[in-house]
Amino acid sequence: MSINKRILLCLLLLILVGGISFHLIHQSPKYIAQQKQLKEAQLVHDKDTKLPYTFLNNVIAQSGASCSVYYKSLDTGEVFYNFSGKMPAGALIRPYIAAAVLKQVEDGELKLDAMIPVSRRDIRPGSPVLEKLKEGSELTVQNLLEHMMLENDQTALSKLVEIAGRDEINKFLLDHGYADTFLSASDFEKTEEEAGKKDPEKQISFTSVNDMVNFLTFLYQGKCISLERDRYLLSLMARQNDRKLLGALLPRNLKLAQVTADHGRVLNAAAIIYAKEKYVLVIMTDKALRPEETRKTMNQISSIIFNTVNDKEVFRK
Repeated sequence: MSINKRILLCLLLLILVGGISFHLIHQSPKYIAQQKQLKEAQLVHDKDTKLPYTFLNNVIAQSGASCSVYYKSLDTGEVFYNFSGKMPAGALIRPYIAAAVLKQVEDGELKLDAMIPVSRRDIRPGSPVLEKLKEGSELTVQNLLEHMMLENDQTALSKLVEIAGRDEINKFLLDHGYADTFLSASDFEKTEEEAGKKDPEKQISFTSVNDMVNFLTFLYQGKCISLERDRYLLSLMARQNDRKLLGALLPRNLKLAQVTADHGRVLNAAAIIYAKEKYVLVIMTDKALRPEETRKTMNQISSIIFNTVNDKEVFRK
């Protein structure tokens, strides 16, 4: 057999093997499950809403910050958004971490009542609960979850990331279609020198309004982890009483299952709002030069949407 024929035969064999491998990969249960998750995560913005677009966009423009807003009705599927892209997550990363931990609990890899030692060396700034612990203390995984979600305790967050594994948490995010969301390593380095060695692109945890709306929608539907785990996480979000970013102008008795991040120039808030028509609202801001004005704008946006949804006021688009 000539050399040319041998080369041609090898090329044909490589093409055949590649075709078979491609087929097997795309027919594997894991690949099919991932594609299903990604498809569910891609919301189609083809429905009109009764929201006052022009008025809302004018208010958003006055926020004094990079501002991304996303509204979705949980009753009709209607949506409104002005922009969705990666933005600093701040404390909005907490429910993602909680979900990844609860998924490991659901899979039998962790137990909520497992005792976790917490030493004084573990304590980090921004730990209103755990900074008071004595040396040799132990807390359950559930204790850590609740301190992280309810008190934004940074030591609780760090211990949960240590227990569940940062890589495993990021894999959970990717597998479930949260393409814009990433948990950074820099917050968990013990020294500034270690943090400085990391990729600058990965120094900050990111998410987007699209990912957060998808996450909260799945949570509300009981499709994020399991019905039991989703209800538990929602109950923690409903116990958060800080209404400075979304609820300041809403009725005091209105139920919100929410998470907020208030970090200087980064102001984020996400909530399921149990109004006459239940809906998800996520507002993320960055580079807020006048944080107080940005907080007022966020509450104005929330109030406009609430009043429109509840037919309290009539706006023209």
